[in-house]
Amino acid sequence: MPLTKPLLLIAALTILTTPAIAAMPDASIPPIQEVASAAPTGEAFGAAKRGTPLVLTSADEASKYFGEEALAALEDAVDFEKQTVLLFAWRGSGQDKLNYVVAESFPEQITFSIQPGRTRDLRSHVKVFALRKNVKWSAGR
Repeated sequence: MPLTKPLLLIAALTILTTPAIAAMPDASIPPIQEVASAAPTGEAFGAAKRGTPLVLTSADEASKYFGEEALAALEDAVDFEKQTVLLFAWRGSGQDKLNYVVAESFPEQITFSIQPGRTRDLRSHVKVFALRKNVKWSAGR
């Protein structure tokens, strides 16, 4: 009978920790990845603003901003069950750059910023990123 208490304790711990383990993100999915293979349509420029991305959580939402081939490429690269897509689209200097920094924490925190260019040429810029669902992010100007 002395084994009964440890077995009950193990059973209780297993029951209590199983939901937490199931809720943990898939370690094989990086916190952020750029999806260069999917180019959005011009609709994205009307919906997104400089420094403020479109947040797409499903293929249905993405279909508004991507053509048929680009949507297929996006669906191949992104698992919408485990990832969220951020679509940055803006017009500005040809030297504009979108940068991001990943803070080493759990869950990771990603901060996006646009570095304005110095030239006066007007160019279209598009960046598509897939973020793991539990990642915290912010975008500044």
